[in-house]
Amino acid sequence: MMRTAEDLMQELVALDESHRIEAKKARQIDRSVMETICAFANEPGLGGGYLLLGVSRDAQDLFSNAYQVDGIDNPDKLQSDLASQC
Repeated sequence: MMRTAEDLMQELVALDESHRIEAKKARQIDRSVMETICAFANEPGLGGGYLLLGVSRDAQDLFSNAYQVDGIDNPDKLQSDLASQC
């Protein structure tokens, strides 16, 4: 089943980050992003996970799982960098 970004954002807000879904602001492919990808790839029986890039926790909302879409300035470069590092 193909999951949309909207579906994943709804799950993120409803359940917060989990072993299946993580959100990263990710202005660049850094150590944190690569650690998450390695964890998704190496967890036995998990079958991967979902990494939402350009999304961060809303610092203004202290009492719920509020996330906001920050976006990515150059998604083509970020995708290329991610592919080359994987």
